[in-house]
Amino acid sequence: MHSVRLASGALLGLTLACGAKTTEMATAPATASSGSGDGGTAAVAAAGASSVGGVAVGAVASDARLSSGCGKPPPDGQVKTVPGSRTGYNEFHVTETGATLGADVPADAGPRQFFVRVPVDYDANRAYRVVYIGQGCGAYGGGKTLTYPLFSEAEGGSEQAVYVGISVPDNDANPGCYDNNSGAESQEWEAFELIHGFVESHYCVDNNRIYVAGYSTGSWLANMWGCYFAGTPSPPLDQPDLDAGRQERKFAPHWAIRGHLGVTGALPPNQPVPCNGPAAGFWIHDKLDLQSLIATNIAALNLSLQSNGCVGDYENGPKQPWAPAEQIPGLQGESCQEYTGCPAEVAKKYPLVFCTTNATVTHSDGAGLAIPAFTQFMNLLDASP
Repeated sequence: MHSVRLASGALLGLTLACGAKTTEMATAPATASSGSGDGGTAAVAAAGASSVGGVAVGAVASDARLSSGCGKPPPDGQVKTVPGSRTGYNEFHVTETGATLGADVPADAGPRQFFVRVPVDYDANRAYRVVYIGQGCGAYGGGKTLTYPLFSEAEGGSEQAVYVGISVPDNDANPGCYDNNSGAESQEWEAFELIHGFVESHYCVDNNRIYVAGYSTGSWLANMWGCYFAGTPSPPLDQPDLDAGRQERKFAPHWAIRGHLGVTGALPPNQPVPCNGPAAGFWIHDKLDLQSLIATNIAALNLSLQSNGCVGDYENGPKQPWAPAEQIPGLQGESCQEYTGCPAEVAKKYPLVFCTTNATVTHSDGAGLAIPAFTQFMNLLDASP
C-alpha cells in the first residue's frame, strides 16, 4: 500500500458556472509524491511508436499527448502483473480536501483509495490509454476486486492499457456507493483531479486517451465525469464554448475524458450542466432493470447528443446498428445503435452508442457483454485522431 500526498502549487483564479450559480475558485495543476521515490525523470525516446489497441500512440505519434510520467519507472513496489489476473493492481491513496464545485464539504475530506495495474510488459516510454473503472455499490476497497476485469483477453478485454480501479468513498456521503447524489457538491469532481494527477505523473499514459467505465453506481460516475470533464482541455475556450455557457473548469482544466462507458447507470438529476464539450459515450441498459430504470440512462444519452451537437434523441435521432455488436453474443441484431445525426468530425472522434437489451442484463454487471463491447469501442476511438 502506498500513501500519497498531493503537493499544492501556484494557485490559479478560475470561475465555473454551475447552473445559475457562479463560484469563485482556485486550483492548481496536480503534482504528486509518494513515500517511495519515483526514480527521477528520463527523456522519452523520440524514435519508434508503440501500439495501443492496434494504434500507434508512442512518442512520435501526433495524436498522443504524453503524460508527465513518461520516461519514469513506476513507483517502488509495483506488483508484477500476471496476465489475465487481478494480480498487478497496486493500492494508492490521495487526500481529498472536501473541495467541490460549490461549497466545501469538510466531512468528505480524507484519503481516497484506488488501484493501478499496468501491462506485464509495461514500457515507460510508451503512452498507454488509461481507463478508470468504477465498481457497483458494495464494500469499501472494491476498486481492485469489484471492477470490470477489462484486462482479461479471454473475456474480450485487452492487457495493453493502464487500468485504475476506483473504490467508493469511505464516508457517509452515499454509503457504499459513489457520491453521485450531491450534484455540484459531490466529492467526485476533486477525486478525478487528484487521482489522475497522480496516475499521469507516475505512469506513461496518453492524455488524449482517458476513459472512464463502470457498472451501476460506477456507471453513474462515468456519466458524471463524462459530462463535466468532457471537451478539449482549456484554455483557451473558443466562442462557441463561451456562447454555450462553458467556462474553465475548476477541477482538471487541462485534461479531458475522451469517452465514458457504463452498464445500468443513470444521469444524476442534479448533474452540473452544460457539459464542458463533446465526449464519446457507450451505454448498455436492460429494459427490465427495475433498480435503475432505463429512462435514467436514456437521459444521459440525450444530454450527450445535445452536448455533441447532434440532432434528435434516443427515440428519434438518426441511428444505425453498431457493427461490432454482431460479434458479441447477446448484443447481436439491432440492440446497439450508433447515433449518426452528429457533425462529421465530432462523430468520428466522439461516437455515441446505446445498447438496449431485453432480460439479458437486468441489473447485473453484464460483464460478458461489457468487457468485449467496451474494449472494441475504445479500440475504435484509439484509431481516430
